[in-house]
Amino acid sequence: MLQLRTVFLSDDFKIEADDALALVRTEWLRPVEDEQFVVESMRSHEAVVSRRAAKMLMNAEDVSVISPITKDWLSNIYYDLFSHTSLKKMARVMPDDLFKRLAMVSVVTRADAAEELTYEIRDFASEEEAVRWLLEE
Repeated sequence: MLQLRTVFLSDDFKIEADDALALVRTEWLRPVEDEQFVVESMRSHEAVVSRRAAKMLMNAEDVSVISPITKDWLSNIYYDLFSHTSLKKMARVMPDDLFKRLAMVSVVTRADAAEELTYEIRDFASEEEAVRWLLEE
């Protein structure tokens, strides 16, 4: 099982790491404004880079509703940034809210359409399923 240690914590966002598994886990603790969303999202990128993580577990159950501008940033910049890291797999635990879920799916669909992503992204309904996929070889 995961041996997670908290490496960053704010009122909005938590980042944990299991260095033995080369895994970074992020979790939105509450919805935030777009500007804060970008700042906190970049922290997860920094954690992946600094820890040379191969796996990322993104718990987005409490993610914000994001603006079209932030969606563009996610599609065109954010997901591409991980292609220049050691990341091989990103598992996203999706929110129950259909609108938020569709927004998250559309962002990755657009990012993936550029065919520059060097890692696999999959979406899951539960964290257990996500962890199982991340840990399989």
